Amino acid sequence: MKIALNWLLFATESLGALIILWHGVPIYRRLLMGVTNEQAGANVFLWASIGVTVIQVSYWIRLRCFPPPRFKRRLILGHAIQFLGRLSFVFIGGMFGVVFFTRFQQLEFSVWKASVLLAVLFSMFCYALDLDRLGKAFSEAQAERAQDAVRL
Repeated sequence: MKIALNWLLFATESLGALIILWHGVPIYRRLLMGVTNEQAGANVFLWASIGVTVIQVSYWIRLRCFPPPRFKRRLILGHAIQFLGRLSFVFIGGMFGVVFFTRFQQLEFSVWKASVLLAVLFSMFCYALDLDRLGKAFSEAQAERAQDAVRL
């Protein structure tokens, strides 16, 4: 039951990341092309808030209530999962760079919009950390057992 709940929370966290990416990538593309006169609609902020909430609730419950997973070593799968984590964070790093370094003077900012953006960035950082943890669990499983055997 605990294993199923752990995977359900991870799937929910992944859904939150997908929501953020689904609605965030078009905004990112527009900013890269220099289209700064279009304001994001209220529905974008609603979806961003839903994505952030889903990620944060799932992430912190998993982190506090479940031990790190242990798997049989699957090196390629572990690397693929870690790659996905890094790839998701590339989007966030790019968004941060475009908004705060490239287009900052051209955008109309409010405390509300900046707060939502920072919450999205932090949530995707947490998701990338979770993917990295999961990838390491697959990659390093055999190595830990070998070290334990040497200690005995």
